[in-house]
Amino acid sequence: MKPTQKYYLLAYNGIAFLAWLAYGVSMVSLVLLPGAFRQFPMWIVIMPYLLPVAQGLALLEVVHSATGLVRSPVGSTAAQVASRILVVVLLYLFFSDPYLSWINAGLLLVSIAWTITELIRYSFYFAGLLGREPHILLWMRYSFFVLLYPLGVTGEWLIILSPLLTYGLAGRDIFGHQWTFAVGPVSYTIFVCALAVSYIVYFPVLYRYMWQQRRKKLLAN
Repeated sequence: MKPTQKYYLLAYNGIAFLAWLAYGVSMVSLVLLPGAFRQFPMWIVIMPYLLPVAQGLALLEVVHSATGLVRSPVGSTAAQVASRILVVVLLYLFFSDPYLSWINAGLLLVSIAWTITELIRYSFYFAGLLGREPHILLWMRYSFFVLLYPLGVTGEWLIILSPLLTYGLAGRDIFGHQWTFAVGPVSYTIFVCALAVSYIVYFPVLYRYMWQQRRKKLLAN
């Protein structure tokens, strides 16, 4: 690897780590210390942008993989990044509806799963670029995914399904609140079914790949 490529990847992984750290600290503060959090009004303004920025940076990983800058499967990388970007977009669209209670549970799960996963991953990559591979980071990288990946997918689907869980195909809940999104409930259901097929195809591939990497990396160490 050329020095310029190494420095670029060090900068990328460092910035991505800090972005996820900022988001994780904000979420923990919001949940556990809401009173203290409100003492910093500027942070309240900044926080809604932290998740799109942290996750948006991952678009560069598709480029890294496609250009051979890193040795990661292009297909699974693109699929994972695309699914997360979609979830973030839906999350911000759905937050305009105060009646989608399921979205809060979904946001909590993806925040836990994504933040822990990415903090471990980016710190692991950063250390690797420096020629170091702490065993604790290696073990966390190839062990935490066993729980965090399914947890994240569960959160993603709570967000994706939140309008249908609230309003159903009829587009109305038991209190008379109506579906207000531009796409109707039937059309959205068709979209969700197509999306489910993609998850059924790509998630087992990604999960199996991580298990293979776990056996390879941990047995070698």
